Amino acid sequence: MKLSPIVRFMTNSCLRALSQIYIEAPLLRKMAAKKEYPLCLEIGCGRGIGARIILEQFGARKVIATDIDPEQIERAERGLSAALKDRVEFRVENAMSLDEPDGRFDAVFSFGVIHHTENWRKTIKEVARVLKPEGEIFFMELLKSVTRNSFLVKISQYPGGGEFGLKEFENALAAEGLKITGLKHIADIVALGAARKKR
Repeated sequence: MKLSPIVRFMTNSCLRALSQIYIEAPLLRKMAAKKEYPLCLEIGCGRGIGARIILEQFGARKVIATDIDPEQIERAERGLSAALKDRVEFRVENAMSLDEPDGRFDAVFSFGVIHHTENWRKTIKEVARVLKPEGEIFFMELLKSVTRNSFLVKISQYPGGGEFGLKEFENALAAEGLKITGLKHIADIVALGAARKKR
């Protein structure tokens, strides 16, 4: 789903970038099982901050960074430094139906994207499909106490299909063969974690 103007503004803000770089990424890095993840996929790349993080903090040699919104892809391409241009490929893709082969990626990243999709379970199924055996998903997600908040629903237009609690999310990952290997959460507000695909 394309973001509402207000959520797009927040997503593209400096504050959001700082949170990704200095809070989310270091926490997720501590949960990583490997030093390097050569080929990575980012779903919902926004302005492209995540792709840079994946290259710099997760030892990626190549990142395929996707977003459903062509304007966000254009913004990300414009913001990418010349030094990284041969290591990042931006694509317009829907996280619920990725145009990627089975078992391709060493890691998949979702910096707050799965809860924006119209069918979050389908998104997890796609993530599991494109991960290699023992590949990992790294995620930061807002949980349903936030996405169901009436004020936030009004300004953000969160899709009803993107609402889940922590246990629901864990169970959906497990159903697709993804075992949680690290998790930090604040009540039913936000969850950051990693999960590994079974061999």
